[in-house]
This record gives sequence, C-alpha cells and structure tokens, in this order.
Amino acid sequence: MSETKVISAAQFVHPLVFLRDVYEGLQRHHVWRAFAWDETKLRYHRSVIGVFWIIASYALFVGGISIFFGGFAAMSMQEFTIYVGLGYATFQFLMANIADGSAVFSSARAWIKSTNLPYSIYVFKSLFRSLLPFVMQLTVAFVLMFYFGTFGNVTWHALMALPALGMFLLCAVPLQYALGLIAARYSDVKHSINAITRLMIFITPILWVREEAGGVRAILADLNPMTHFLEIFRNPLMGLDVRPLSWMVVIGITIAMWLFAGLVSTLMRQRLPFWI
Repeated sequence: MSETKVISAAQFVHPLVFLRDVYEGLQRHHVWRAFAWDETKLRYHRSVIGVFWIIASYALFVGGISIFFGGFAAMSMQEFTIYVGLGYATFQFLMANIADGSAVFSSARAWIKSTNLPYSIYVFKSLFRSLLPFVMQLTVAFVLMFYFGTFGNVTWHALMALPALGMFLLCAVPLQYALGLIAARYSDVKHSINAITRLMIFITPILWVREEAGGVRAILADLNPMTHFLEIFRNPLMGLDVRPLSWMVVIGITIAMWLFAGLVSTLMRQRLPFWI
C-alpha cells in the first residue's frame, strides 16, 4: 500500500505530468467551452446589447485613436485605421492571456478543491474566453478593410496569419499554466502584471508605426516581444513583409515557454490546492 503511494507521488511531479494534463484537458473540450461561454455571458448579464459591448468599445477606441493619431503617421488615414484595428485586437488578445493567466487557477479555487479535473481545463477555458472577443474584433477590422478598399493590398501572403495565430495559441497554453502556478504562490505577480500592462500599450507599435520609428523607440520596439507577435500576424493581413527575426523570436519564446511550464509544473503543481 505504501509503495503504491510513493509511485503515485513520483508520477505526480514528473515533468511529463504537465503534458498529460494538457492532453487530458484537450479531450474534455466540451467542458471548458461551456465554462468560457457561460462566463462571457455572465460578464454582460442584464446588459441591453450584451456581448456586443466588445465590438462597441473596440470600435470607439480604434476610431478615436485613428482620428487623434492618424495625422502623425505617414500612412493614409484608412491604412492607419486598419493598422490600429488589427494591432489593438491582437494586443488585447495577447495581454488578456497574460493577465488572465495570473489568475487562471486562483479564480477557479472552488472547482480545483472540489473536483478532480485536469488543471489545463481552466487554462483552455481562459484561452477560449479571450479568443471570443478577439474573433469579434477581427471581424470588425475585416469589415473596415472591405469598406476602405484595402483588401487590394492583400495577397496569398496573408495566409501566413494562420500559422501566426497557431503560434499565439501554442504559446498561450504554457504561459497561462506557468503564470497561474507562480501567481497562486506569489500574489505580487498579478499586481506587477497589471502595472506592466498599462505601459506595454505605449511601447508596442499600436498607436505608432514601427517602420517609421527610429532611435530609442525603434530599439525598445525590437526588444519588446509583443512587437514580434504583432508583426507576424498583422503584417501579412496588410500586405507588408514580416522580418525573419520576428518569426525566430516568436518560435524561440514558444519553445522556451513549454520548457518553462514543464519545469514550473514539476516544482509547484503538487502544492497548488494549498496555495489557493
């Protein structure tokens, strides 16, 4: 009996437990899809237009930024509006995964303590919940592209946005898993992420065009991982070239995140129920 317990504990902290947890979570997709949709509807409970507030707030931001900052860019007003629209939607999605990741397990403490579901279910729930607004915002951006007639600049090269989106999802899973475990142990992580988020929107090329930047601003943009994630997705949709550097950075970060999540899971996963 004691031997069985030792083996079980050893398997629990094995690095491959993380991969098995992710696999089991994917198999139960009906669970996290239902959770994500219910939480999205609950967020807009008793609202007249409901989830369409996502589109309304997005359209107001893109319209306001285009009017006030469009004159500072060398692009035409129409191109700058699309630049902001695609960039802001992508930035919102990426930052939502970071912010939600820091609370992905602590916000599900009741479920974690009372059920035996794979921890990755809460990660997939969070990821799917942030994917819904992203799709709605992208739809608005595509409508604007059609309205402004900028679809003429789009070629077959735009299909490269699909593997870019795949990289977003592939990186978000280990990112949220690792952040969730670390933030459950150290609550300061969540507050520091909220502080950094306010700064990131200014040093990420959303309100300004990276290709037109120079000096310190260009250096900061290239040191900012968000710049490269944005570039591999936004540039193909606008008919712009993507630097090989951006793909190398994104692929490198994604690989590093899977290795890091496996390490964090090995060290911290067993104590999660006690921390939350």
